[in-house]
Amino acid sequence: MNRLLGFVALAGLALMLAASPARADSFTVSLNTSPLSGPLIIAFQLSDGDGVADNSLTISPVNFGGGGALGLPDYEGTTGVSGDLTSGIAMDDSSVFLALLVQDFNPGSSLSFLLNITDNFAGGFPDTFAMSICDTSFNCYSDDTNTGALLVLNLTGGTLSPSDFILNGASAQGLSAPVVTAAVSAVPEPSSLLLLASGLAGLFVAKKRAA
Repeated sequence: MNRLLGFVALAGLALMLAASPARADSFTVSLNTSPLSGPLIIAFQLSDGDGVADNSLTISPVNFGGGGALGLPDYEGTTGVSGDLTSGIAMDDSSVFLALLVQDFNPGSSLSFLLNITDNFAGGFPDTFAMSICDTSFNCYSDDTNTGALLVLNLTGGTLSPSDFILNGASAQGLSAPVVTAAVSAVPEPSSLLLLASGLAGLFVAKKRAA
């Protein structure tokens, strides 16, 4: 009986480890877009720097503060991306080089969304997430002329914090840099298999005590 209990306990632990999703960090991103007028383009990209498909992210439906998304998204022929600004976006680095989403929008007073992203690093060059806002000729607004991005995040491994984000304003358009704050993530619920294993273990313990 003791051996059986030990087996059930180990099986439950294995199921718990197998069911645990890859850890991801969550952030709220917001940008004051009141100086802007549209239509404009927003672009999100996740580039694969380390050559390993090891990172993914989700972006909640974007709140435009009185503005709104226009038309359909364009993935520009890339893979590893789905969704749109209205329903939410999912991206991973399974593409050969990068996953890219661009979509038109009319700016309102602000732009905000919840970013949930993993941070794995296989060595060499890190994967990178970036957000850009551009005019319809793809002239992007940023004081960083190298990236043309308002937000850049290099995924170098470990736990992420708001200080890991590279944030740029756009002086020519009167834009301040985005604001990034940590968001509280909900604890994942245990899987039904784990609950079943726990129940079996409790059943065996009860029988042993009754014997």
